[in-house]
Amino acid sequence: MKNFLRLVLFLILIFAIITGPSGERKRTFYDGSYSCEEISPSPLPIPDKEPVAYTKIEVEYEGAPQVLHILELDLKNPELKVFPVLSNDQIFGFEFLSDIDKRYEAKATVNAGFNFAYGQPSGLVVQNGKVLSSTKGYGRVLLINKQKAWFSPPPFKVWLETEDRKIPVDSVNPYPYKEGILIFTREYGPTNRIDAEYTVCVVRNNIVESLQVVSGELEIPNDGFLIVDSRTENSPLLDFSCGQRVDILLQEQVEHGYQCSGSLVENGKNVAKDMDEWAGNLRIATPRTAVGVKDESTLIFLVIDGRQPGYSTGVTGSQLADILISLGVTEAAILDGGASSELIYNSEIVNRPSTGKERLLASAFVIKYEPPN
Repeated sequence: MKNFLRLVLFLILIFAIITGPSGERKRTFYDGSYSCEEISPSPLPIPDKEPVAYTKIEVEYEGAPQVLHILELDLKNPELKVFPVLSNDQIFGFEFLSDIDKRYEAKATVNAGFNFAYGQPSGLVVQNGKVLSSTKGYGRVLLINKQKAWFSPPPFKVWLETEDRKIPVDSVNPYPYKEGILIFTREYGPTNRIDAEYTVCVVRNNIVESLQVVSGELEIPNDGFLIVDSRTENSPLLDFSCGQRVDILLQEQVEHGYQCSGSLVENGKNVAKDMDEWAGNLRIATPRTAVGVKDESTLIFLVIDGRQPGYSTGVTGSQLADILISLGVTEAAILDGGASSELIYNSEIVNRPSTGKERLLASAFVIKYEPPN
């Protein structure tokens, strides 16, 4: 408890100056001492909040060394963009975070959440208002829109809308193929990979181009999407007509969305569980990555190194939540951790991945900051 209170004091001290002019800070604390400049008696102008502030903290926490990497983002800054990406911008596959960082010319990149065997996202992914993957049953959904961020519980519903009807969508870019009303976008690949008979609407630029019952895989248009129904009779798709406009509607009209895993902090309280459906045993100290909201326009990414005795041990889920709360976070969810925990800032890997090298990832968060010249 004593060490935790000391950690809280350290973090309050660090974040009291995090809006200063420096883009990167590295402070090492061993006994709680610190140095500061004498405060001028004359009033000083309050500096603008940094849009992207990275801080590294080395601290002893509950008898073990820990190295924290904190990325604080001011969403109110119009030049700042934060969004989820898929490896190679595709549903399937993996990519090194450093390659994603270069491809997007990012200010920073952070590993995101979990995935299935072939790289398919474990839940919702919305990028620039386009849904790439639909929600699964578990995990908080991080939403970003109009310079604000918040969490929403699943499910996150999707509909097809025409001028006279609204049809619920069961899944977007699912693999393997499943029953129901499905949408396939080009991020899925060149075809829908279906080896069965089904009803399909080919949509280009939101206009129905064709409607038919087919057997076998079908090409996905670059400028549109496929609407698929496993039913070949009594399908609501059979009521569509060529030339009709079809739009994809989201439960909330957001710019970006990403389904994380379990909740860590709710209303400023530690709600971490012992077990997580994706992250597994949260009682084990290990490298961790989390995303949290301090207020509606301030987003925090936290990466804690681990599995490296003498350098950084890693933390449990409950410890991770406590640290987030000490940073002022009121809502948070866990992302992928272990050897996947990685943070790149200014084109450099600033944390120390537990295996000594990068791991291939299925998704990431990209932070772009392009101030006016």
